[in-house]
Amino acid sequence: MNTKSMILCGVFAAFICVFSVMTIPIGPVPVSMGIFGIMLSAAVLGTKKGCSSVFIYILLGAVGLPVFSGFRGGIQMLLGPTGGYIWSYIFTAAIIGTLTKALLHKRIIAIIQIFGACVLGTAVCYFFGTLQFMIVQKTGIYEALSVCVIPFAVFDIIKAAVASYLSYAIKKALLKADLL
Repeated sequence: MNTKSMILCGVFAAFICVFSVMTIPIGPVPVSMGIFGIMLSAAVLGTKKGCSSVFIYILLGAVGLPVFSGFRGGIQMLLGPTGGYIWSYIFTAAIIGTLTKALLHKRIIAIIQIFGACVLGTAVCYFFGTLQFMIVQKTGIYEALSVCVIPFAVFDIIKAAVASYLSYAIKKALLKADLL
């Protein structure tokens, strides 16, 4: 990875940190903009750099920096009820980055494809996060889905739509400036 790539990964890791602390507490799992930062990073940077940005973010939080939702940090966040959502961000970024690798053809088609990748990546995040929530909280699937997924689905679809549009524009601008 060259210097330009490392700087981009660091900048996008910082974006994820900023977005992740933006939350609306509505229950055990807050509405967080973290997944929005993941979507944006992965769709713009691709698989390798997008996953690197996410890994940096998770590492910063794991060592105690307050970059997780609600300005929290520490390894206990990754092991707690909502930790599955955080560590699954790596898989989310891998899926989005892979599916959006070379999407700079016709704008509307690319944005729709990015949106689909973001929705699929979010579904993977929901799967792992809900699974960990069920294990840690010792709950069933219905209770876990009603607490961890159903209240957030509409918000995350909106985030995916906005991230799709913005990531297309950002990626195009970074390519034009020869920064990507």
